Parts: sequence; structure tokens; C-alpha cells
Amino acid sequence: MSDRRRATGIVLAGGRSVRMGADKASLKLSNQTLLSRVVQTVSLVCPEVIIAGGEQRLADGFGSDVRWVADPPGSAGPLAGVTAGLQAARHDACLVVACDMPFLNPALLSHLFDRLEKFDAVVPVSHGVSQYLHAAYSRSAATTAQTLLRLKARSVHELVVRLQVLHLSEKQCARFDPIGLSCFNMNTPADLALALTLDAHSSSGAAISRCEYSIDRAGGPRNG
Repeated sequence: MSDRRRATGIVLAGGRSVRMGADKASLKLSNQTLLSRVVQTVSLVCPEVIIAGGEQRLADGFGSDVRWVADPPGSAGPLAGVTAGLQAARHDACLVVACDMPFLNPALLSHLFDRLEKFDAVVPVSHGVSQYLHAAYSRSAATTAQTLLRLKARSVHELVVRLQVLHLSEKQCARFDPIGLSCFNMNTPADLALALTLDAHSSSGAAISRCEYSIDRAGGPRNG
């Protein structure tokens, strides 16, 4: 069961959304923007939420517990948002997720923190792919991340391979997220269409099986 703890949630809202063809943060499910939906879920676990990247207006209307930080000057890619968020975090334990993950599971997010104490990062595996943009990080990783940015790195993978990391297997994650939807992210209009279908099923009370989701989700989620 999830609970709010001394932790900072970092929601990545930068990126050009080229494949989607529209600003993903502003897309809607159940009359709620993706960004609002993600921030709301992360707030169930983290008393502080940071929106990293994009425009400052993205933080409007969320209240004092949600603030915006810009990507470091001259940087680009998801590593920039992660670095900005870690540097701005008030707590040592940080959660990093992308703004296009509409089905985040609070119980799984909370478990990532439970396992973080002895590691620099806890990264779940979904569809055989390590999910660097759905993971818990120690705030101390900001030093390494900043060094990598100065070397023009863009991918969070470049950071993770330099940290002490615990990878959570799909079986371990399934204890908290049986269907495996927490790591679902949206890159294309087809992903959006699937998300709308899954959300409609959920809203109607219809059960979604892991098999049905896996068949529809060809290619698996992104890792950043």
C-alpha cells in the first residue's frame, strides 16, 4: 500500500513530442491532462513534486507543493530533466517519471523507495526493458548527472551505468502492478489510442488482462 514519505517526485515534461505530433503533457484522458494525471498520482507518494523541463506555465494551478524547474542551459534530452530535478529536490529519495505515463501504480512507486536505501537507483524492468524514466534515484546521483551533461550526454542510460543500481524483475513488479501498466508510456498516436481504450475499460469497471495488454502493446515501453 502506498504512503506519502520524505521523497521528491520529478515529472519530466520536456521533449518535442515529434512522433506524437502534439504536446503530450496537454493530451487528455478522462477530461484530465496527462501532466495533471501524473502529478496527481505522484503526489500520493511524494509530498514534493517537481515538473522538470517544458514551460514554467506547466506548474500553474497545482499549488505550493508542485514547482517547475528549467533544464540546465545548453542541455537537451531526458538526462537534462533528470539532472535539473535531482539538483532541485529537497529530499534524498527521488522518483523520476515521464509526463506521458497515465497508469502509474502508487504501490509500485512506493516499493521503489522501499528498495532504494542501499542503492543509487532502483529501476523496474518492463517487457524486458529497464525503465530509467520510471525509477527511484538518490539525490546524490545529481553530481554524476551534471558531469555527464557537461560531456554532452543526453540519455539517462549514460547515468545509470555509472551508478549502483537494483533492477526489479517483471515478476517482482507484478506483485504490486499485476497488469504491468505502470510503465506504459505514450510516444505515438497509436499509443494514445491504446491508452484511451485502456482508460475506458478501467472507467467502466471492465477487467484488463496482462495478456490483452501485452498483445496490444507491440514493441514495449521506452527506457529513456
